[in-house]
Amino acid sequence: MESYILVLHLAVFAAALLQAATGIGFGIIAGPIILMVMNSASAIQVSILLSLLIALVLAPSLYGRADKPLLARLLLGAMAGLPLGIFVYLQVGVDLLKLLAGLAVLFMAMITTGLVKFGGAGDASSDGRVTDLLVGVVSGAMCSSLAMPGPVVAARMMASERSKESVRATILVMFVGSYIAAIAAQALMGGISRDNLTLTASLAPATLIGVFLGRFAVSWISERGFRWILSIILVVTAASLLLVAGRGLLPGA
Repeated sequence: MESYILVLHLAVFAAALLQAATGIGFGIIAGPIILMVMNSASAIQVSILLSLLIALVLAPSLYGRADKPLLARLLLGAMAGLPLGIFVYLQVGVDLLKLLAGLAVLFMAMITTGLVKFGGAGDASSDGRVTDLLVGVVSGAMCSSLAMPGPVVAARMMASERSKESVRATILVMFVGSYIAAIAAQALMGGISRDNLTLTASLAPATLIGVFLGRFAVSWISERGFRWILSIILVVTAASLLLVAGRGLLPGA
């Protein structure tokens, strides 16, 4: 692992910068690299802990801009989805889970680009509230299994024509509750090793520097640019998940 330590620091720096600027991106960029270096499912714990660190730093200043009713529905759904994600992960295996997650994120990418309609602006109908709860369930399941709770929430909010500040704030505040619950579930399942805590601590400075720079970067991103960045992140996430899942599921892989 020592030969890849610089790569890890660069990865968490770039991922933290992107997450601070847009609200998502850390699990998508840093998660797979940490998983590759550690070659163990426990890498998810490191990704969750670093993502929680980012959320704890940013959430207090963003709470006032979050969409509180939507936040409550998303968190309620996420709490239901967290154990579901762990159950599915244990039952179907990580490759099939990545395939399902990739299909879900691809669907969300189609929503953000307008290919599929997914609610309207300010959708406060009963159907809209149910959709928010279901999005929360999917987000919670992806949080506990892949440390990637953000893409589905970002897609839902963008489909509802919310501003970049509302999207970013709501997602990052939601992450505090989601990641705390997810790491607690991980700890109850098998504990958190000292090696994971040590690696997390060593990567924390690069993560915090990325967060600091990301807070400035967000002011340079227009609403149009913000939507394009999130759309690209979703497409790349879906493609990566589907590619990795396909390799793992193919006979002889």
